[in-house]
Amino acid sequence: MSSGLFSIARSALLAHQTALQTVSQNIANAQTPGYSRQETVLQPNTPVRFSYGSVGTGVSVTTIIRKRDVLLDDSFRSANTLAGDAGMRRDLMSQLESVFGEPSDAGMANALDQFWNAFSDLSSQPNSLAARAVVQQRGRQLGQLFNDYDTQLTTIRGSTLERLDNSVARINALASQVAELNVRIVGSESSGNTANDLRDARDLKLDELSKIAGARVVPQPNGSVSVLIGNSMLVEADTATPLTVQFETPNPLPSTPLTDVPVRIRLGNSLDRLAPLAGELAAQVTVINTEIPNVRGRLNAMASQLVTAVNTLHTTGFTFTGSTIPGTAAGNFFNAGSLAAPVSAANIRLDAAIAADPSKIAASGSATAPTNNTVAQGLSLLRSKEGTVTWNAPSGATETGSFIGFFRGLVTRLGIQTSSATDDANVAEGLTDQAELRRQSVSGVNTDEELVNMLRVQQSYQAATKMIKAAQEMLDTLIGLA
Repeated sequence: MSSGLFSIARSALLAHQTALQTVSQNIANAQTPGYSRQETVLQPNTPVRFSYGSVGTGVSVTTIIRKRDVLLDDSFRSANTLAGDAGMRRDLMSQLESVFGEPSDAGMANALDQFWNAFSDLSSQPNSLAARAVVQQRGRQLGQLFNDYDTQLTTIRGSTLERLDNSVARINALASQVAELNVRIVGSESSGNTANDLRDARDLKLDELSKIAGARVVPQPNGSVSVLIGNSMLVEADTATPLTVQFETPNPLPSTPLTDVPVRIRLGNSLDRLAPLAGELAAQVTVINTEIPNVRGRLNAMASQLVTAVNTLHTTGFTFTGSTIPGTAAGNFFNAGSLAAPVSAANIRLDAAIAADPSKIAASGSATAPTNNTVAQGLSLLRSKEGTVTWNAPSGATETGSFIGFFRGLVTRLGIQTSSATDDANVAEGLTDQAELRRQSVSGVNTDEELVNMLRVQQSYQAATKMIKAAQEMLDTLIGLA
């Protein structure tokens, strides 16, 4: 009888010692990222059957479970994917919007106004070399502003490409780590135990993958997970397939400027684009392949058609040296470019003759009238002329307007896109926070609750020690009787 009591009490001491260790582990890792609360599962030992009934033989630890809900994990990762996409899109679109910095005295709208004003002033003083010098200066400033915008777009594209390379490298690293953890988890759990800490480590990697690439997780019966990115398998069992970033050769040239050659993400040896993309990866590729080329395309259309409109009018004019009549036919105001290097925001500049000598700027439309101002006046009226800029979007839509109206439309569109991305990011981040709170309500460690559990387990442990003491007294009594 007493030996049975000793055995039961001993099992209680061991079981509650394990439970106390689990509580201690929870408290110790309350602030550890990715840690899931653990719980000791107890069960009664197999009872001994007698003629008068069954007698219990104590308690044992069945397992230590990890408090985790797969559905809540999926919900969090879905929200995390949206937050990654929207947050990255917000950051990158904000950079694009900051290129123009409108409204500003140093921006394109003001530069265009000053350019047209300079021609208006010249029309009032068609013989003035000083007025021509101002036109020359405003034209040079306008061309330089286009050049600066193009340079900044190229810089943003370069930094975004670098981000994309880093994201792909991080995805590959995480995928390899998940595959390695799959192997360790399957090996560890082959004996029937649950590898709680390894599963926590793997879930932390999967959470990060969901934000960067929108990875979807498919648990397998053996304890491993398969990870899908797009519609392709990134990780399966112990195998991780790497991603690569490649440039797509534009065809035909020069339909796509070399500064905006699109990129594609490939998985392993596949020749196809990885699709559909999600998370930060999707935002980065969209900005590189769509947003930056669209902004640059609009700027190139403005620069090219500005050059065409100004040169077309300017070449109808005449310049005069002293009182010499007839005057000399004027040349181009801006460099007209070539078939191999058409005019764009990157290369717009004054014609070499105009850049060297402001007297080559025409104001008169008559070879015999130095004081005529029809060319200068016509150039100043380009300010408000509708339909001077036309751009065909890749979607097939056509955008048209005056120079200043078209530019304001470009800036307004960027502002709307940035504002929309900011709103989307705020909503997605809120949803992610809510999903994390729901997940933490199951898997997070509440130290107050753990302290209560500790007291409860401690009392059970103390009761088991008292039971041993009672059994000892009973044994001593029996010995004394003998």
